[in-house]
Amino acid sequence: MRIIEAFVRFSERRRVVILAVAALVAVAGGYGTFRLYADLRPDMSELLPANSRSARDLEALTKRIGGFAELSVVLAGKDPLALQLFADDLDDALKDAPPGLLRWVEYRVDEARDFFKPRLLLFLSREELASLRDTLGARVAWERARQAGKAEGPAPDVEGLVDRIAGERKGLLGKFPSGYVMGEVPGHAPGETMTALAMVIRLDAPPDDYRDVVALERVVKDTVRRLEPEKAGIEVGYGGYVANNILEHDALAEDLVWATILVLLAVAASVVVYNRTWKAVFAVGAPLLVGTFATFGLAEIFVGHLNSNTAFLGSIVVGNGINVGLILFARYLEDRRRGQEPRPAMVTALANTWLATLTAALAAGVSYASLLSTDFRGFNQFGLIGGLGMAFSWLSAYAVTPALVLAWERRAPIPRQGQRPARPIFTYAISAIVERAPRRMVTVAVLLSIASAVMVVRWSRDPIEHDFRRLRDQSALADGGPGWWDQRVDALHGDHLSPTAILARDEGEARAIANALDAHMRATPDTTFGHVLSIAAFVPEGQEAKLPLIRELRALATPENLSFLSPEKRLAIEQVLPPEELRPFGAKDLPDMIRRQLTEVDGRVGTPVLLYPSGRMDVWNGLDVRRFARELRSVPMPRADLPMASSTLVFADVLDAIERDGPRATVLSLLGVVALVLIAFGLGRRSVRSLGDALGVLAALGVGVLWFMGLAGALQLRLNMLNFIALPITFGIGVDYATNIFQRRRVDHAGSVADIVRTTGGAVALCSLTTIIGYSSLLIARNQALISFGLLAVLGEVACLAAALLALPAAMRWRERSRARAAAAQATAQASDHGTRGGTDAQPQP
Repeated sequence: MRIIEAFVRFSERRRVVILAVAALVAVAGGYGTFRLYADLRPDMSELLPANSRSARDLEALTKRIGGFAELSVVLAGKDPLALQLFADDLDDALKDAPPGLLRWVEYRVDEARDFFKPRLLLFLSREELASLRDTLGARVAWERARQAGKAEGPAPDVEGLVDRIAGERKGLLGKFPSGYVMGEVPGHAPGETMTALAMVIRLDAPPDDYRDVVALERVVKDTVRRLEPEKAGIEVGYGGYVANNILEHDALAEDLVWATILVLLAVAASVVVYNRTWKAVFAVGAPLLVGTFATFGLAEIFVGHLNSNTAFLGSIVVGNGINVGLILFARYLEDRRRGQEPRPAMVTALANTWLATLTAALAAGVSYASLLSTDFRGFNQFGLIGGLGMAFSWLSAYAVTPALVLAWERRAPIPRQGQRPARPIFTYAISAIVERAPRRMVTVAVLLSIASAVMVVRWSRDPIEHDFRRLRDQSALADGGPGWWDQRVDALHGDHLSPTAILARDEGEARAIANALDAHMRATPDTTFGHVLSIAAFVPEGQEAKLPLIRELRALATPENLSFLSPEKRLAIEQVLPPEELRPFGAKDLPDMIRRQLTEVDGRVGTPVLLYPSGRMDVWNGLDVRRFARELRSVPMPRADLPMASSTLVFADVLDAIERDGPRATVLSLLGVVALVLIAFGLGRRSVRSLGDALGVLAALGVGVLWFMGLAGALQLRLNMLNFIALPITFGIGVDYATNIFQRRRVDHAGSVADIVRTTGGAVALCSLTTIIGYSSLLIARNQALISFGLLAVLGEVACLAAALLALPAAMRWRERSRARAAAAQATAQASDHGTRGGTDAQPQP
């Protein structure tokens, strides 16, 4: 107590210095906070461990071949010719885009088709060429014999052989006969179709460079606007990485602003209503502001940016961190309203709250710190910032509040003279239940626990969310959103548009990789692989050896010899017949639209291999995504350390990291909180009496967590990359409430449990309310992952608060009554026994 008295005297004497230092910390931290929030990165790759294979490979590939981040521009209308003309005009106009912003535009295939058609026979094997030559020669001979009436047997099936070979090379012949990536896709109304032309614009910058991402979209949209597509009856939609990334970023930024405003207003209103004075907002809020700005200022130094997991930590830190100041100031205000002078009231408040609030803050900090044990950046960065927030919230509350409040009291008293302590109606109702029906409340708690245990068992069989659509912005998949247009682009191409890039050392290794993938696809009918774009697909081997066979075929395929074919088949064969001067070609001879996709930044051609996911798989389904990743990584490759990266592999690794790191963080959080409570409550000498108190706190926490998980199971809330965090931090934050109840019980030993609920219960409920407000701010977000986190965390708060204010006090009151009855019965028995003995002793002796 002497140390606390000395600290309060020091705070009052040096109040100006303390408040000036706090202001400087707030200003410096505020500058860092502004810089931190200015760098918001919603890309999923920001969540992966920096040393994970996906992250390393993505960085290596981006350096060597650049990024494949794209902006899809989809033109839809009734007139195909108008779509083609507009696409050509847009392509020409985009040539004036600022340098270093746009790599290329993909929307026409006629250049590649015109290049490959006369060279198509070079892609056949020597065996196929020989078979085609022999079959065609036999058919020509059979036709001549038929004209002479000497034909025997059926005609050699040239048509069937040509159809089979053409079918196997459909990609080379081209699926877009118009020369444009255009076709019929599902329309806006069910059962409706529309003609769409897809243009893919590749970003010439790393995908995590958000400024260039925004600049590309702005340039493209401005260019489209100048061309006035509406005059040609053309609807323009946008999709791809760029459009989706910007949508997610803007939604996060907008939600952050509204969430922050709502949290501040709601928390301030709650503090005013409970404490019945507007001065409480400044007494509690100013120290919290210092701690919050210090937290995010340091986060700017240690982390440097926010991701989709940490974006809303400001609201959460405010909602959680304010609890320390609320408990401290509520106790101070209670004693002031009872007539104590400011300095003694502050001494009493500090002495009676520091251990409970420190234990609660450390417990929350331990829960956040447990996330630091993970490699998943979506968890460990959240844990670092949250842990700093809890530490600085406690430090700022106890370092700044005495100086601030005592300085204020010198000018004007904070509570009104004669004002009674706050006793919310809520706590009166709770205390009445605890006082009058403790056994009934305990029975209800036991039944709820049993039901929750059943729900937890069912929920644990499949707890992970695998549908990534439920983690996106709600408007992304709506009609006209980026995800909606992406589905139309995928429908045009048949396979999904985002490839997995595999990088070889040289052309020979690239061919070996492509051959391994092709062999796997032939051996796996239900493969998740789509088509492979590589040097092997566009530059066939052994061209020189094939030329003699091709010349023989050309000599046979004269108009006279092909007269037996239908006009359509004859025209098709004549189009692929090579010119007389046909020569072998290499990678550098390929048309630009093909060559640029197989070229590294330094100009080397032929080393990248691009594997596109099959259109049969759902790239937003985690089970399909993980199957694709496992399948790809199981294919025997020339070497094990081949760099390979894509958004698909990132998704798969995110799910793996959640299942690996989430349970570990949860267990560490639980162990840390248990150890902390045992130390603080089991070894405390002044404010806590025995190990039994610590076990009581942990029992309340256990019941609260069981109810919480039972509610999650009943509502079928699945865990994802963000809301998994709610499990470990619920341990640390949920233990706060039972801790404060037991702490007040030890200090006011003579008071009943119902009295404690009426007094401390109000402050505990207010602490929970502010935390719930912080979490509830996530419920207004458009990002469904954030909504799920907010909902899960709110359920955890409500469950732990109910356990601390209802189940725990009811059990304590029931035990008090039982002991009281037992003591009364024992006293009655003793009195009766004493009376009997006394009556016997009074009888005269014979």
